[in-house]
Amino acid sequence: MARITTHDHRKLYVREIGRGPVVVLVHGFGMDSLHWLPLVLPLAHRYRFVLPDLRGFGRSSRLSCSEDCVASSHARDLHAVIQHYGQDGAVGLGGISLGATTALRYMELFGADAVRHYLHIDQAPRVSHGPDWSWGLFGEEGPEHIRRWQPTLEFFTNADRNSRFEDFPAPERERFYDHLGSFLSKALSRRWMKWGARRLSRVPAIAHQLVPVDNWYTLFQHLRAYAERDYDFRPLLPTLQVPTTIITGRRSEMYPWQGQAKMHELLPDSRLVMFEDSGHMPILDQPVRFIRELNRAFGEGA
Repeated sequence: MARITTHDHRKLYVREIGRGPVVVLVHGFGMDSLHWLPLVLPLAHRYRFVLPDLRGFGRSSRLSCSEDCVASSHARDLHAVIQHYGQDGAVGLGGISLGATTALRYMELFGADAVRHYLHIDQAPRVSHGPDWSWGLFGEEGPEHIRRWQPTLEFFTNADRNSRFEDFPAPERERFYDHLGSFLSKALSRRWMKWGARRLSRVPAIAHQLVPVDNWYTLFQHLRAYAERDYDFRPLLPTLQVPTTIITGRRSEMYPWQGQAKMHELLPDSRLVMFEDSGHMPILDQPVRFIRELNRAFGEGA
């Protein structure tokens, strides 16, 4: 375990496990490095896994993003991590959801010379929607979901960032937790998981454990970025020469699989792996298969 100094001189928490070639894995929104452990432990004899906690999550939860563009903030932190652990050669890089957006933004800003293979897990190459793109966040329902966020975004925009979350009016806190439950339920594919996410997110003490709100401002930064920024990496894809594995869930409600199929078409050297019985979280829905694909992605000759 280590803390890596970032571009703005903050300390980012990084978990390390295993030995062998370095593989950096970046978690998604509402997750942290702990979620990778059951998946990497079976392969720890083959790889040295480097698992950062992004700002706002895990043991980096008290760090706010260094800029309003959260993808750029995380990408600069990822650059610091790769510089630290990639001194002996190119690293394997993987990301799920927000972590995949972070990885693409990193390669957009810094190039892919330090990456030997990239693993992209259930994330559209364009997050927002447009006339030529209907596979952004939440699929066809995306624009309506984001429209519902607007009152909450307006409240947090006008709030004092030093305020405590528990001091906000109860209706605002309840509405935030409702958004959280809806978001988490979209990420999950099993009915009982969806039910649990919606119910548990309405119990503040439990919801706080799912996604800590001590640093509510960073969570707000993420919601605002998803709602207002047009993250579109399609122009980047044809320029990427790094071998890429794309894993997507056929049943994903967060990002429809068709968007990642288009990504596969745009990348010069990619392999599309469809998890037929998975939603947005193949690491949860089909963990045994995911471990095999993780090993295949970063194994010799990958």
